[in-house]
Amino acid sequence: MKFLTWVALAMLSCSAVASTLPAPIQALQRQGIIIRGDMQAPAGFRGYLAEYGGSRMPVYLLPDGKHVVIGNLFDAQGNDMTRDAFMRAARPKLDAATWKALEKSTWIPEGASKPKRIVYVFDDTECPYCHRLWERVQPMLAGGDVQVRYIMVAVIRPESLGRAAAVLSATDPSAVLRTHEAHFGNSPIKPLTKIPASVRAKIEANNALMARLGATGTPAIVYRDGKGAIRMVDGMPSDPAQIRAIFGS
Repeated sequence: MKFLTWVALAMLSCSAVASTLPAPIQALQRQGIIIRGDMQAPAGFRGYLAEYGGSRMPVYLLPDGKHVVIGNLFDAQGNDMTRDAFMRAARPKLDAATWKALEKSTWIPEGASKPKRIVYVFDDTECPYCHRLWERVQPMLAGGDVQVRYIMVAVIRPESLGRAAAVLSATDPSAVLRTHEAHFGNSPIKPLTKIPASVRAKIEANNALMARLGATGTPAIVYRDGKGAIRMVDGMPSDPAQIRAIFGS
């Protein structure tokens, strides 16, 4: 097994307490740490998703079963053994309520007017990866039965809010968004300096929804797979086949 180092060690002695959780984990609970569930861990370790003061954190029971550590595990090459497992464990369950929340958000449609499949994309007007995704999907949407719904957020730059507001305030937001993307980097769509309260509220609600779903950046793509399960992809997919699978007719 690879040599592991531990960040933010919290060494606790084992005490004999009858419960389904190991004694060191119970010791953490007595200190106010909430155990939310299990988390994937390297061989010999047992991982838990924990929460303290509203912040979530990874916890590991060591192979000896007598001690725990709080924080990330790294191997001898400096690879983070925790990050991906923690993100998966901390992400909220994507279910029918999630899809309903997406439907009720403020979005801009592109593609089929009577779609057989819908894909939601959290989109920031200043995000170059959002623009790259937009370019990639254009040929797939032409004459297809997929509709992309861009949920406008403001998380990248200070001008994100003003430009998103300019797009959403337009008479034809779809056309204005296309114009912006077609001239990305030199957009003729100028950020609003005075943002209507109603538009600001819609963008802030979109930001909150993105955070609630555990998306870590833009673009964040939410869709149903071939079996109807809701999936989310953080960032621009690097595999063209994955893009075709999500957006292709």
